[in-house]
Amino acid sequence: MESRAHAWFAAWFCVWAVLGSSPAAAEDEQRLVFGSFATRSNAERYADEVGRRLDLATEVLVVPAGATTPPMYRVTSQPLSPVRVLAVTQAARAAGLDSWRLTQPRLIETESQPVPATAVVVESPRQPTRPHVFARQPASGPIDRAAEPADLDIDLGFQSRSYAERGSDGQARWQPSLSGRLDWAMRFADDRFGLRASPFVRLDAEDSERTHADFRELYVDYVADNWEIGAGLRQVFWGVTEFHHLVDVINQTDLVENVDGEDKLGQPMVNLSWITNFGIVELYLLPGFRERTFAGEDGRLRYLLPVSTRDTSYESNQEAWHLDGAVRWVHSVGPVEFGLYQFAGTSRDPTMRLVQRPGGEWMLAPYYPLIDQTGLDAQAILGDWAIKLEALSRGGDGERYTAATGGFERTLVGVLGTRADLGLVLEYTFDERGDDANTVFERDIAFGTRFRFNDVADTQTLLGIIWDHETDEYIVKLEGSRRLGDHWALIVEGRLFGGVGAVDLGDIGSVLNALDDPDRKTAAFARDDFLQLELTRYF
Repeated sequence: MESRAHAWFAAWFCVWAVLGSSPAAAEDEQRLVFGSFATRSNAERYADEVGRRLDLATEVLVVPAGATTPPMYRVTSQPLSPVRVLAVTQAARAAGLDSWRLTQPRLIETESQPVPATAVVVESPRQPTRPHVFARQPASGPIDRAAEPADLDIDLGFQSRSYAERGSDGQARWQPSLSGRLDWAMRFADDRFGLRASPFVRLDAEDSERTHADFRELYVDYVADNWEIGAGLRQVFWGVTEFHHLVDVINQTDLVENVDGEDKLGQPMVNLSWITNFGIVELYLLPGFRERTFAGEDGRLRYLLPVSTRDTSYESNQEAWHLDGAVRWVHSVGPVEFGLYQFAGTSRDPTMRLVQRPGGEWMLAPYYPLIDQTGLDAQAILGDWAIKLEALSRGGDGERYTAATGGFERTLVGVLGTRADLGLVLEYTFDERGDDANTVFERDIAFGTRFRFNDVADTQTLLGIIWDHETDEYIVKLEGSRRLGDHWALIVEGRLFGGVGAVDLGDIGSVLNALDDPDRKTAAFARDDFLQLELTRYF
């Protein structure tokens, strides 16, 4: 009890210490940046895409030419209040769109004034299909909705995973797959009602469990002046840290897509959001549960033993139909923005139990307990610094415990005299359960570097390492992306697992010992180092 009290006291102290040492008021309006381009036409096309996907009013800003650099066209939101910045940032992360705060001095928008070299000039406002309640902005002119009653985007991708060696169970070194995603949305009844559908499908050549389809989103909503209600399958993202999304609790992880936990299944829900002068209040009613996806016997990045989903069990007698719920409050005070929530229902993180099938085969079976969880995510933007914190207190899954992830990101703008921005990320993860934690993130240090080249291809890279200083296990993470013209993109991803040896899966004794060894939690991935290339075509 004393350790939990200390953890929560430290979390709240960090938030209020920043509040107390910061100015009482921040800028009334802020902008979010979504990318930079060398040509105005490309920027305007992407501004339209961002506006459609986020229902957001966007603009194209011109960064004037420097002594050795040509002008650049930057896609941003129109000015937003701090509360709306929070909601738009959440929506962008849920939609897989990168965004960051505009760090330049106040914009100069009149041609009669001299323009500093670091300033940007507003060019062409871009209006969304409809103004979202959390990003509502006055229109600069009439919008011809009859000409575009619905929005449709289609992404087709070819993915190639190449592994350094064959898997511990003899799996292939090359794992190709095809994917497709459709995003369709329309508004009607003076933009008050809306429909959205986002089906996703992947066809994998090696793992039958990775061949799957899902509706990431399929919902209807109604938007009023200061509130919104929606029903259906939706994706909701909570959190601010980079390497471990501790407080993200609404959607189930689509583990066959990626082991980093960032790909999610659509969650059935009824959601009410209310925007006030004291922040955003969100209510969630979650009537159905989605079980986690797992790699099959022939798949890679799987557990030491295959997972038997037919032996899945629940603490609740209603099993997957237990009614879950959550309430969340999002607000900002000065440079600090935070979200505080309470969740009650079935845990999205299963406990893996050892079972033996009638034929004598040992397997793992997921067990989903009931939990109640209080969570906090907070971020303070102090110039080029971003101080981040995620913390939770969870009960119901054994004894109540606390966990937290915190750190900072420092952005070096115009590094080495170029237009590139370099971000330095340092985070620490703590779990009170220690070796008994149902996660590899117990007491880990994570460090990463993020490059945004701010070029016409919107090139970005992230290289990081997560290190357990007690067991010396580590994971190296590589992510990168680059647009190839107007309709193509190349995405690079890689993982390197080290600090622990592989397990002989033919020796059940060694497997069982490894499953019980808290110093070998990444042993299942010891032979799964991989490099992944994905080429995506946008329509």
